[in-house]
Amino acid sequence: MQPSMFKNMKRRRSHTKPLAIAMVISFFITPIGLHAETATDLGTVGAQGSSRISAVAPAQASLQATQPGAAIERTFFEDAKSPVADYTNIAAIAPGVTGGISPNGPGLGEAKNTIRGFKDGEYNVTFDDIPFGDTNGPTHHTTAYFPASIIDRINVERGPGNASNLGQATFGGSVNLYSLTPSSEFSFSPFLSMGSWNTKLDGARVDTGTLEKLGGSKLLFNVQELTSDGYLTNSRLWGKNITAKYEQPIGANTLLTLFSSNNRNLYYQSDGSKGITEAQAVIYGKNFGLSNNPLKALYYGYGRVEKSTAFDYIRLQSDLGAGWGIDNTSYYIWYGNNTLSAEGTSPDTGLGTVKTVAGASITNQMPGYIKINQYTIYGNVLKITKQSDAGLFRAGIWSEWTDTFRSRYDYNLFGMTPNYKESTAPKNVLYDQGSSWNNYQPFAEFEWAATDKLKITPGIKLMSWKQSIDAAVLDKAARIPANIDNKYTATLPFLTANYKIDKTSSVYAQYAQGMLVPDISYYYSPSFQKTDVSPQTSSNYQVGYVQKSDNIAFDVDVYYIDFNNKLTLDPASTDPVYYNAGGVVYKGIEGQVSYALGQSGFSLYTNGSLNSAKSKDTHLTVANAPEKTAALALSYNASNWKSSLVYKYTGKQFADATDLLGINPYTTLDYNLGYTVKNPGLGIKNMKINLGIYNILNHQDIISASMASKTGPSANDLFTWQPTRSFMATLRLEY
Repeated sequence: MQPSMFKNMKRRRSHTKPLAIAMVISFFITPIGLHAETATDLGTVGAQGSSRISAVAPAQASLQATQPGAAIERTFFEDAKSPVADYTNIAAIAPGVTGGISPNGPGLGEAKNTIRGFKDGEYNVTFDDIPFGDTNGPTHHTTAYFPASIIDRINVERGPGNASNLGQATFGGSVNLYSLTPSSEFSFSPFLSMGSWNTKLDGARVDTGTLEKLGGSKLLFNVQELTSDGYLTNSRLWGKNITAKYEQPIGANTLLTLFSSNNRNLYYQSDGSKGITEAQAVIYGKNFGLSNNPLKALYYGYGRVEKSTAFDYIRLQSDLGAGWGIDNTSYYIWYGNNTLSAEGTSPDTGLGTVKTVAGASITNQMPGYIKINQYTIYGNVLKITKQSDAGLFRAGIWSEWTDTFRSRYDYNLFGMTPNYKESTAPKNVLYDQGSSWNNYQPFAEFEWAATDKLKITPGIKLMSWKQSIDAAVLDKAARIPANIDNKYTATLPFLTANYKIDKTSSVYAQYAQGMLVPDISYYYSPSFQKTDVSPQTSSNYQVGYVQKSDNIAFDVDVYYIDFNNKLTLDPASTDPVYYNAGGVVYKGIEGQVSYALGQSGFSLYTNGSLNSAKSKDTHLTVANAPEKTAALALSYNASNWKSSLVYKYTGKQFADATDLLGINPYTTLDYNLGYTVKNPGLGIKNMKINLGIYNILNHQDIISASMASKTGPSANDLFTWQPTRSFMATLRLEY
């Protein structure tokens, strides 16, 4: 199939994608936007220090922490993870975090994390403190935006944070990604990685260094291209990312930052498949993805996805003097998804029946569809700080506007003619829907320095969320036009404290409320007027202890989270109408420790968690919430050699909230070995060689399951498996 096929798709609205960040600047420059803030910490996780253990620990908490967290530095995932890994694979090292495994191979397909049992969409993901996610609900496409090559560090926060922590899902925590910082020295660093399944990653990073003639500005430019056949059959992919970051000092106290990242992906996969049965795995193999038979619905030519994304921002930070600072970030996000798919989701599905405009049936055809999902997001984050002897005051507002178009039109993939198969007009359209939201979150908090050792931070955040749906055809369950407007508001209090016991240890406590806005799918009903729901809310109680010295880093925490207003289908309704009922209690204990073994170059890291996530009504475990997690890493860094052995354990979980279909524990064991040749010649400063072996034990454990029947396990249940052992070799030159 050719990309031009999408030109046949009727669009009810059009979206344009700016090709330069200058368009963002022209849209957002306002008088207040020309100010910025001090270098004062605005509530992000603090620096980890310069101790020996801070340099080698895969994940660690901060002595300034006010909630459980894990800071993952670039040195860990550059030396211990596949060069094509996405952020979910990296974040999975943190306590209580699971997932991050793509059935198509590390980084070669979308994956998800859970945090203490909170699924994707129930916690925030941010990039440079900008929240991002889908606009029908805050879920995430992990390969669509930020490859590992442009990520500097990841902070996993297991809690709503303070009032200044922003996002669409201030509910179950945050995965915060941060971009690379331009270097003060000129450098040119090309890289090439090759490995299993014909995987190839090539690209380069260029830093201009400090340009004195331009007032001390710095520019970073990174480009990469990825191709792979993938582990799953006939599941090829291609991706390209171009990222630029520019920093321009303005005077002595102001910094302007421009950032632009553009991503394009093309890959082959089934749009609706949730896996295959165990019987099909015996016939086709656990790595079945798509077929090479054009008479089968899962033929790779009928499963083509094209995605393009843009993430641009302009940030101005300024120290205004007298303790005042302003930080303003204006941003633009674009997401476009064009999907061609056959309707069948089983490897056994063959030809089918389509209908003409006159209603006549034609057999031995290939029913399918074209799906469009496009959205634009405009937003602004303003933060103001005031430092005084009493403490640090923070206030600001996050505002965001979105515009989304989603549609699915039915086609006969033999000839790409419309398939008029729906029950009511328009009979070749499953849904045709526009939606938007206007989000405002003002906040204020005061980090009170009660004593030299004790900081107490009360805060408050107001959430105002207006959601609109304008649909010609609402959904497959509601084949009707719909105009829906909803507004959700909440006042969320926060109270955190950090007490520094001595120079190497501290304790903290947190009380915080979170909120999760209902996504638009809760209104997909012929009786959508009856749906009147409140936002889902959480009350978080957490305490923890952190210790850090030159060779040891240790932290432990206990938590209790009361999740209320859970959205549930009304059993008395013949239509899918939701209402607020019941909730979930999350509780557990987590810990992590890193130890540097003297001057040997060896270091040891381990973490573990015991987690419970049970419904208040049924007392059963929620879906995909492991009862325990653990990790172990042994690292070596000395004499130009680097190596790491990383083990991850994910405990038993269930496919849904009935405790009927269990997913047994699964593990991964990865090994990486690297060597640096210094000054090898030809102007090269460093030549780095790395070999990675992933899933050394070659496990093929089940990593996800979907029940075919609500009454219990059956032969029709669907599964996906962990990909087999794979290899990647990387060469990086530094000029």
